[in-house]
Amino acid sequence: MKKLFCLTIVPIFFIIIVNLVGAAREITLGGEFNTSLNAIYTEQTGFTLMPEASLDLELILPSWKNNEFRCAGYLLTSIPESKIEFFWKKLYWKHKFEKLHLTVGRQPVFWSFGSLLNPVDYTLGAAALEQEYSFKYQDALEIYYPLNWNTSFTMVVSHPGQSTHWKAGLRGRTLIKGFDITANYIQEQIGKEERDDYRWGITAKGDLGSVGVYGALGYYSREKAYSLLAGLDYSYSFPAGNQLFLQAECLYIPSGILPGIIGSLMFVSAEEQQNNITLLVGNTTYKINEFSNIGLSTLYNYSNGSVVMLPFYNDQLSTNCTIQIQGGIETKSTFKSGVSNTNAVLNHPVNLFLKIGLNHTF
Repeated sequence: MKKLFCLTIVPIFFIIIVNLVGAAREITLGGEFNTSLNAIYTEQTGFTLMPEASLDLELILPSWKNNEFRCAGYLLTSIPESKIEFFWKKLYWKHKFEKLHLTVGRQPVFWSFGSLLNPVDYTLGAAALEQEYSFKYQDALEIYYPLNWNTSFTMVVSHPGQSTHWKAGLRGRTLIKGFDITANYIQEQIGKEERDDYRWGITAKGDLGSVGVYGALGYYSREKAYSLLAGLDYSYSFPAGNQLFLQAECLYIPSGILPGIIGSLMFVSAEEQQNNITLLVGNTTYKINEFSNIGLSTLYNYSNGSVVMLPFYNDQLSTNCTIQIQGGIETKSTFKSGVSNTNAVLNHPVNLFLKIGLNHTF
């Protein structure tokens, strides 16, 4: 079926590109070049330095007769391992019909609602703690059908990563008394095996005075268990122009989905694997000025007492250059490298990590 998918989408791309030749002068190339040095400490290996470099490129093409074509790739190299990885982030065609939008090809697929962790996303782990990961980009067909300005339906059929099965999801969204309400159903595997592998979720987000509140309820057929999420966010602007952002949430989730929603940041013990766990998550960000901010993200597993703290600092050095400093501290040996979900996970527990990077946009 994957070959059939490729045979269908490639001719569409070719037709679109041919029709865009006349507008070649409007085609531009943009992107971001990142370099970083990662220092990782483990109890068994001590300190390890891991320099990395990545290139994020996007070919920006003009729209043509309600058609859009997007082409973007990501290249990552790990210098110590002499390893180069590449994947397409975007390689899709989108057409806006009179009553619906059709998107076909490699595209970002995620159903966020403003939470730090999302236990009911289309793909668990596509985004976590305001960071996005490669799981977000999939070969997919998406149909978006708006009923009116605040109500819509979305249907997605995708081929996620190296899986031999297809995946499908349906999502509805509307506005009720000022609250953004969504409901989704996802069939994880479409194939002969593991037919009973589905999940559904409901989310709500709105404002109560100056505080934003949100929540989610999910069910997972594989774990035969429910998840609950409750959160709030608040921002305060100082007279001098500085801003303080606060966000906190509590999750009660099956232990089996924990690696899915937070990657390798935290693991559960063997005793916890058959039970639901309680996770407290918080983020504090202080905007120092227009160009720099500092903050701290914290994860606390109430079920076993483990804590992960992730401080960060960003500063825009010039119009196109930004320095980013990220750190990680853990209190128990349940924490592995969280530098990037595109990296290979280390074999030993990590106690500390520090990442210093420079980003240049063009």
